[in-house]
Amino acid sequence: MIGNFAQLFPIIIPIIIIIFVGYIWNKIGNNLNQTEITNIITWIGAPCLIFNTLIKLESSVFLLKDMILSAIFMVLSMFLFSYILLKLINFPIRTFINPMSFSNSGNLGMTISLFAYGSLGLELAVIVFMITSILHFTLGVSIWSGNWSTRFLIKTPVIYAVFLALSINFFSIELPKTLTNTTSVLAGITIPLLLFTMGISLNKISYKLDYKIIILIILRIFMAFTMAYLIIYLLNINGIAKNIILLQAFLPAPIFTYLFASQYNVQPDKVANYLMTSTIISLFTITIFLTLTL
Repeated sequence: MIGNFAQLFPIIIPIIIIIFVGYIWNKIGNNLNQTEITNIITWIGAPCLIFNTLIKLESSVFLLKDMILSAIFMVLSMFLFSYILLKLINFPIRTFINPMSFSNSGNLGMTISLFAYGSLGLELAVIVFMITSILHFTLGVSIWSGNWSTRFLIKTPVIYAVFLALSINFFSIELPKTLTNTTSVLAGITIPLLLFTMGISLNKISYKLDYKIIILIILRIFMAFTMAYLIIYLLNINGIAKNIILLQAFLPAPIFTYLFASQYNVQPDKVANYLMTSTIISLFTITIFLTLTL
């Protein structure tokens, strides 16, 4: 157990340090245009990371299919559970259903998967991130805005990166080394910037201890873990893929939920409180999970 715990330092500590650097950078008064950084990630970094990963897929088609089905099942099952739970306890559904249904598969999910499970872990985590992004920019944004819309999805470069990369992979097209080297370098900015901007966002969020939200998050973790194990059992998923799916249950709410709540004025203070609380709790749950599974 002690040996396993020691293995976590090269995984967890770099993540905490980069988030903390972003937090302190903003705390001491440095003004960084977070919108521009987010645009760099959305329009350049993330599409290049996904493109660069998908053109070099090593996993079998069957495993990729299982990962896609698992990601869809996890999000939709958590939507159903969250809706029922929030209805029962009389919490505002529009405010909390997205933070409860989506996990931080980008900032933390991909980073932890890379550090803990290597290039294959990142490859599988990118698939999960791809699916959750599509669902968040369609179903999630529709809930935030109160109107069904695919506008955000159409405007998201990640979608085009996915289709382009899969087409190149499927037809076994050989790309010039110059192009792949360029996308590889641009992909490299994504994870550091994701973590850095996460630190900046956490500094801007006001936090107040709320025991009801803590209970809500704990219930969410138990249900997400149950749903993850159910889909793993049904699809007979093993190895690293199994751990990537289980990891989603312990990840906090994504930063995007706070950004969208602010944009559509859906009680952003409550969403921020949920986000901060889930992030703090995840430091413990992710540590325990990795200690037991590595």
